[in-house]
Amino acid sequence: MVPEERAKAGLLLLTAEWFTKVGASKGYYKKLPGLIDKDAREIDKVLRKELDVINPGIIDSEEKAGRAVEIFKRENISLLIICYLTWGEDSQMIKVIEELPGIPILLWCYSPFQKLPETMDMVDLFRASGPVGTVQASGPLKRLGKRFGFAFGSYKNNDTIKTIFDYSRAAKLARDLREVTIGLLPYRCDLMTGTYVDEVRLRKDIGPEIKYISVQEYYSIIRGIPEKEIEKQVKELKRHYKICGVSDKALSKSVRASLGLAGVVDKFGLDALAIQDLAEELHQTIGLRPCLYVPSLFEKAVVSMEGDVGGAAALLVLRKLTDKPPMYTEIFTYDEEENAILAGHAGIHDINLAGCRTDVTIAPDAEYMETEPDTCWMQFRAKAGKVTLLSIFCGVDKFKMIVSSGYALEGKEKLKGSPHIYIKLKTPVKEFFEKSVVTGMTQHWAIVHEDVINRLEYLADILNLDIVVI
Repeated sequence: MVPEERAKAGLLLLTAEWFTKVGASKGYYKKLPGLIDKDAREIDKVLRKELDVINPGIIDSEEKAGRAVEIFKRENISLLIICYLTWGEDSQMIKVIEELPGIPILLWCYSPFQKLPETMDMVDLFRASGPVGTVQASGPLKRLGKRFGFAFGSYKNNDTIKTIFDYSRAAKLARDLREVTIGLLPYRCDLMTGTYVDEVRLRKDIGPEIKYISVQEYYSIIRGIPEKEIEKQVKELKRHYKICGVSDKALSKSVRASLGLAGVVDKFGLDALAIQDLAEELHQTIGLRPCLYVPSLFEKAVVSMEGDVGGAAALLVLRKLTDKPPMYTEIFTYDEEENAILAGHAGIHDINLAGCRTDVTIAPDAEYMETEPDTCWMQFRAKAGKVTLLSIFCGVDKFKMIVSSGYALEGKEKLKGSPHIYIKLKTPVKEFFEKSVVTGMTQHWAIVHEDVINRLEYLADILNLDIVVI
């Protein structure tokens, strides 16, 4: 998986022209400009650890604010970080934000000190007066109808910098989603109407475009796959995984179908694919549903089942926020005593979700082995670690993100058959289900091995989506 590019963040460092006009930069105050410059350099240095920082320098006049706008536009920033180094006039900040409509804003309530000096002089006070400018700026921002995130603390505070990095990543994702294409093969699942999405609203509110792909287009790609490529993939599977009860014919047939999905992603330039793996036409034409891991497929896209476009979007969001493989699931059942849920899903998965290759078994597709004997899938229990659960649901008026977290437990195979993950929840299991049902959602969850609740909250705020944290 190719790591995500760094967020391109415009850094608007503000101070007051008033200081210069009243003489607060010479004589008694001669050290103040140097101290402010030093603080600005330290902020820039810390942020560059994870961000592509676009810094036009300290802004203390409308003229400099105008030049900053030109730089931010030229660099096509994905986020504007507003940081008052000291108190400053409204005009500079207003000039910048009015020229950058639609750019997410993070307002940083900054101080150079984590602990104030025992006794402060006026130089210290002016140097630490950024919170005055921050609170003052909030009024004009609200009056201008601007949405903005909030960070608090010194550049020396790790939590402060993490907030900025997390918000920046969410802001970049909000922009990237405007360039995303989700393939739907072949159509939505009429058995599960909760997975339906309003594709016009999806495009407008979140960003992705839907591309419909017919079974015949998929079949055409499958027929064009060279036999040598299929044989090579079969050998790879036999070399790396346990194979139980699956014939060579079934393995080759399933490999061809799975390689076909990689071909679909390539041909249509997809970032995600929602395959309606229960569709009768698919099974009549292909003879099975594709369930075998293909590296070239998961290097470029995420895959949901049952025609779930919202699920595909949730998978893509988690992947882009973490650079880790997400897992498409539904919650099969729960253990009230252990406060745990057993989740998983039939279909095709990125087997990097498993602890190691020896934990993966290729076996008959348990849901279709009676009607389609020449089929197979990959069984595994997902590895242990912190996890975040995300569902994206198309509500009546708005899209809604439902999020939760827990810890994936390690252990032997919990479920003989389907790919699965066993999670101990942070929230009591009864409350988890009650809130899930009361809010209304699909049965599907995307799960990733990292705690990214904060990033998801920031993303929902930037996109103006409803969010329910369980």
